Amino acid sequence: MANSLNSLVPELRAAAQDLVTVCAQAGLYPRVTSTLRSFQDQKVLYDKYKSGKWPYPVAAPGTSAHEWGGAFDMVVEPYEALPEVGRVWTSWGGQYGGAYNDPVHFGLPGVAADYGVEIKTAPESSTMAEVLDLILSFNPVIGTVELVAWLVSFGFPKSEVLKFLSGPVEYVW
Repeated sequence: MANSLNSLVPELRAAAQDLVTVCAQAGLYPRVTSTLRSFQDQKVLYDKYKSGKWPYPVAAPGTSAHEWGGAFDMVVEPYEALPEVGRVWTSWGGQYGGAYNDPVHFGLPGVAADYGVEIKTAPESSTMAEVLDLILSFNPVIGTVELVAWLVSFGFPKSEVLKFLSGPVEYVW
């Protein structure tokens, strides 16, 4: 079983690398755990899943996007950040497995028959905005009230702080 993004199809590879980069920049410690799988690897995982020894859903051998390089599995720390990472991924046009109780699964939209589908890579102009959005969404240390107090203590007018809080990404860009 591979875990290198280089084993993914070209239509997926660059966007997958962008997602890993955005997660790393946001301090989420991304780790790709699986990419391309052989039929046999898929069968082993499927059998584990069917016997209750694997926590995530697994497609039957011969039906998984992993078998042709059209999907990858990734975890982040904290694990609870995965739905937000999935939201970023789907905003780029990708398929996220969170809706199917598979929060570690990221792939091309559709199924293996959709091999020719292209998804966008992270637009250069919005990568930093998405990093900022992720950081603000998952900062466990500072809440909204603390953020307001901190910004006001630096001399930011309350009206500007409220504009920032109503849309931090739009405010910065």
